[in-house]
Amino acid sequence: MKTLYRPVGLAEMKLILDADLKAFPPRLPEQPIFYPVLNKTYADKIASDWNTKDRFSGFVGFVTEFDVQSPFIDRFEAQIVGSTVHEELWIPSEDLEEMNDNIAGRIKLIDAFYGKPYTGLTPESTVFDGQSPAEQFKTWCAIYNHNPMDFYGEIREHWIYIYMNYAYWTELDHAAAGVSEAEKKEVMLKMNEYWTEQFADIPLLSKSGKGASL
Repeated sequence: MKTLYRPVGLAEMKLILDADLKAFPPRLPEQPIFYPVLNKTYADKIASDWNTKDRFSGFVGFVTEFDVQSPFIDRFEAQIVGSTVHEELWIPSEDLEEMNDNIAGRIKLIDAFYGKPYTGLTPESTVFDGQSPAEQFKTWCAIYNHNPMDFYGEIREHWIYIYMNYAYWTELDHAAAGVSEAEKKEVMLKMNEYWTEQFADIPLLSKSGKGASL
């Protein structure tokens, strides 16, 4: 068994979530190699220094952690690309499906770095359609204040978007949107409580990395 890390952008994180946090998406034709890294320090640096500035990453770097079983993962030697902390594995794209089959448990989100231009994703054809992450949180507050049971149901329906944005909401000052600090804390506490009831095996990330500004 080996623990690996992979920094991913917005689109790839959405595909991982669509796969119930159990698989990485297939590589594109121009991406012949899958590059997981061997330590969180390296993954954090890529996520904070590169993903947050990259339009195609959605200006966000999500750091994932996952365990891959032996003997599959033992076939690949560590590669050093720069300093000794820059350790990677080079897994051919044709072996990615087999790697996914050897992931033990779920892929975990262990850190997130949000760049200033981050706009996230919204559930289409819903009350959140077209809203920024900050606007989405104001809508979550309105749903909670109107009917806590509706709030509970919406969490199950839109869990993917909560999972990607919870750490962002935790550190964002919502005063400009008319949400007080007390209301923010109450709604986030209740969101986390309801989340734990429904997704006990998928903990929310409550604080983003310090490498990017909101």
